This record gives sequence, C-alpha cells and structure tokens, in this order.
Amino acid sequence: MSTHVRHPIWLPALRPADARTFASLYAVESFARATISSVIPIQAYEILHNEQIVSILYTIVSLLGLSVTLFMPMLIRRFARRWVYTAGCLMLAIGSVFFVTHTLPGQLAGMLCRVMGASALSITLNLYIMDHIRKTDFMQAESLRMAWSMFAWTGGPTLGIFLYTRFGIYAAHGAVVAFALALLALFWTYRLGDNPSIRPGKSRPINPLANIGRFVAQPRLRLAWLIAFGRSCF
Repeated sequence: MSTHVRHPIWLPALRPADARTFASLYAVESFARATISSVIPIQAYEILHNEQIVSILYTIVSLLGLSVTLFMPMLIRRFARRWVYTAGCLMLAIGSVFFVTHTLPGQLAGMLCRVMGASALSITLNLYIMDHIRKTDFMQAESLRMAWSMFAWTGGPTLGIFLYTRFGIYAAHGAVVAFALALLALFWTYRLGDNPSIRPGKSRPINPLANIGRFVAQPRLRLAWLIAFGRSCF
C-alpha cells in the first residue's frame, strides 16, 4: 500500500474582474499622471524661458506620441497585454527619472515616456474591459471608472504643485514613481490575462500605412473625404 499522498495546494482565490477592478486601476493610473500634470509646464518654462518654444515642445511630443499610439497594436500582437501594461507603468516611472535632471533632453525624454506610458496603459486597459465587462454592464463600469478618477484629476495637480513648491522636484516626481509602482503591484495582484476564447486570425493583418499610397492615387476618394470632413466641421 502506498503511503505517499499528494495533498492539493490551496491558492488564494481571486474574485473575477469587475467594474471595481478596472476603476481602481484607472484611479491609481490617474494619480500617477495627474500629480505632475501641472508641474511639467512649469519645468518646461523654467528650462526654456519662452512660452512659444514651450508650445512647440508640446506639439512635437504630441505628434511623436500619436505615432507611438498608432503602432501600439503591433506591440500588443507581438507581446502579451500584461507585458505592454507593465511597460506602461515602468514608462511613467522612468519618465519621472528623466524629469528630475531638469535639462532640455531630460524634459523631452520624460514627456515622451509619459505619453508612451499613458498610451500603453489606456489601450490595454480598454481591451481588458471589453474582455471582462459585459455590454449590459458597460455603462455602469465606465461611470464608476470616471467617478473614481475624478478624485485623482481634482486633487492630483494640487498635490503635485504643493510637493514641487514646498519640498522640491524630487518629492513631486518621487510621488509619481510611487503611484506607478503601486499601479504595477495592483495590476499583478489582480492577475489579469488575455481572454482565452479569442484566437488570432489565420490571415495576415493588413498594415494601415499601406493604404496611404492608394488613397493619394485616387482623386475621387480624396474629394469624397474632403466633403465628408467639411460637413462634419459645420
């Protein structure tokens, strides 16, 4: 008779992801972004001493950030969502490290890291929401998410200015690093994963950039687009 018995190992059970799960993630993310939202333009002006150049800097960062956002689905197809979300949290923290250098290259790198991190977090979180929240509960989930983030975007900028003026640049950006690491820990605590029922298609995805040349080569298509755009503006 065998005397060796394998007993099951009981793992801590986690409740399924619901509206509160994503509301808490979005709230902590909002604190990480909102805390220095009012500090970044002040730092940029202290470095450049010119409002027009500060506006140009924001425009450059916005255009580069838009380019990164367009290519974000390619990263998600290449890597798992959890790793893209993790990279987004780390980008927020790394951006604060660049900001504390208080130099123009550091300011530019910090703003780019902040934009890329926010893009990665936003896209992956929305994908998780579509996987775990039913259509009938979507409005309630979004309302709860916006309500929780309201506290971050209401008190976060004030907190950032208070830390920056009272304790200095390290305190303001140190708070962002703390929020980013707390977001990362909270995300891995929830153990969110890709929906196993969704399988990638067998056909090769079409690159949207390949259609730009076709669009330019068709005058009627350009004219139709201009007419539709004009009607949407008036």
